[in-house]
Amino acid sequence: MKAIFAFLALVVSTAASSACYLIYSPANELVWRGTRAPIPMDTVSLNDEVQKKVPQGHLVIINNSAAPCPRLDLTTPRKTMRDMAEEMKND
Repeated sequence: MKAIFAFLALVVSTAASSACYLIYSPANELVWRGTRAPIPMDTVSLNDEVQKKVPQGHLVIINNSAAPCPRLDLTTPRKTMRDMAEEMKND
């Protein structure tokens, strides 16, 4: 019986870890990718959470352990060289 529970735990954990989460912009450009969920998956409306992260975007979940899923996050504002120069000048 313990062996069955151990096997089930292994199967469930392997399935959960093999997912690749992707968020696309309204123009169907990939803006977020990773093996960890980009939003809380236990919410009532996944779509509402996706809209908070990428307005008018959509979430795709691929459950394939063979597919590569390198991390990508274009949803957070990035600092430009000009922004960093201004910060250095103000310090």
